[in-house]
Amino acid sequence: MERSQASSRNRGLLLFFILPFLIHGSAVAQNALEVRGADTKYRFADWSYTFRNSAVLDLFYVGVPGSNEFNLGGGYVIRLRPSLTAIPLLYAALGKEGGQRGIKVAVLVLWERAGWKANAFFGHFEPFSGSVDRYQVLDTLDFTRVIRGPWEMGISSGFFHTDGTWSPLVGPVLRINDRYGAWSISYRFGPQYEFRVGRVLAKK
Repeated sequence: MERSQASSRNRGLLLFFILPFLIHGSAVAQNALEVRGADTKYRFADWSYTFRNSAVLDLFYVGVPGSNEFNLGGGYVIRLRPSLTAIPLLYAALGKEGGQRGIKVAVLVLWERAGWKANAFFGHFEPFSGSVDRYQVLDTLDFTRVIRGPWEMGISSGFFHTDGTWSPLVGPVLRINDRYGAWSISYRFGPQYEFRVGRVLAKK
């Protein structure tokens, strides 16, 4: 009975995140590449392709000491209003350690208005097998303001939550935009201190 209920729940999650593909959207086809690294040995690499019909293919790797996780999936760009975009996403999540196998449901939210910008990626991992427990992650929530030309400053935050334990981080972020994408530099603190550098490249 428990397995049947879990299967129904997982099918419900899958249907919820597939339904947006049935909604017509519009977007310019675009490749995007993002890499991040930190002195906490955090590492991240992501490649995504947004099709002209607003469907998104996304592959990313995230690593921390003792964990190497690969995510393969996609979603759909939904423009809720001119300043606000939401991208629901569904991934197969596979870990090198602990036989990790499961799905990750997520949403990426982008907002921009009058020089203010925000972006947030929130995900929930539901295990099918292996020793890795379910978890929730916010990586990252950035809120910035354009201060002059290509320069932005603001706050970067995030957290990792599993088994009742929270690991929040927050601190200042500096972003420098150029014709290829953007650089970002942040220093965040919480249970640990983290100096992080990131690079985004985008091509239409």
